[in-house]
Amino acid sequence: MKLRRADWVFVLVAGLVVVSVSLLPSPRDRNPPVPATPAHRGVTAETRCVTCHAPEGTRPLVERHPKRKDCFRCHRLQPAG
Repeated sequence: MKLRRADWVFVLVAGLVVVSVSLLPSPRDRNPPVPATPAHRGVTAETRCVTCHAPEGTRPLVERHPKRKDCFRCHRLQPAG
């Protein structure tokens, strides 16, 4: 089967779209990291985040923050040191 010019153009455009999407910044690149404060040192599980950042916690999340419990999906941990 021989590909027509239109088929090659479609393949090229589809490839460019895939490459462009892969170069977009991830949520972890745009969002602030987990702060390097004493209170956040040693945090390795999202269940510890909810302790302080729940609505009744000491530092509740702002209203516009997504109501998710997988913090490390968007916020990266700071390297130890």
